[in-house]
Amino acid sequence: MEVKDGKSAFFWFDNWLQLGKLIDITGAVGTQYLGIPCNARVCEVVSHEQWNVRGHRRRHYHALHERIQREPIPDAQQGSDVVLWKHSDDDFKPWFSSLKTWEQIREKKATVPWSRAVWFTQGVPRYTFIVWLAVRNRLSTGDRMRAWGIQRSCVLCGEKDETRDHVFFACRYSYTACDKLASRLSGNITDPDWTSSLQLVNTNNLQKYLIGSC
Repeated sequence: MEVKDGKSAFFWFDNWLQLGKLIDITGAVGTQYLGIPCNARVCEVVSHEQWNVRGHRRRHYHALHERIQREPIPDAQQGSDVVLWKHSDDDFKPWFSSLKTWEQIREKKATVPWSRAVWFTQGVPRYTFIVWLAVRNRLSTGDRMRAWGIQRSCVLCGEKDETRDHVFFACRYSYTACDKLASRLSGNITDPDWTSSLQLVNTNNLQKYLIGSC
């Protein structure tokens, strides 16, 4: 929080000193040591145009008391308090960015070799999600459903051992459909093997085959 009039910022629960939440620094007992109620706003800690914060002999509280005393007194003429959003470690802006927030909370890992086959410009989110599940082998295929006590064969050809690799594209029916639809795009090199098909898409050479076949 960027304190202006101090009417919106909470003394204990908003990061208005750039130190983090004061309640996390002092603990609940800090409200007693500094003599400030738990739900107090910053403007309520000012009396006669000066900070009304109780001093304490402990070094930890003494340093915090001095830090507060150096902070400018809230002034109603400056306008309302401003909420600042964290964009990076030491960068705060008055607007929210979902991208910047996501970059900070997500767990970053090395780029997987098949990423270009799943995420690309103009990709349809629903289909992208299904492909991602397929690559991770997390589709509800027959072999996985057996672990849940459900018996199911391939709905296309009746094969008892329905797996991800069977559906894409070892199954006679799915391979025939894929071959008819994608052979022209892939330069007549469709392969029933799942790994080979994924590598073909990931190389991003399909445009070359498409132009050559036109």
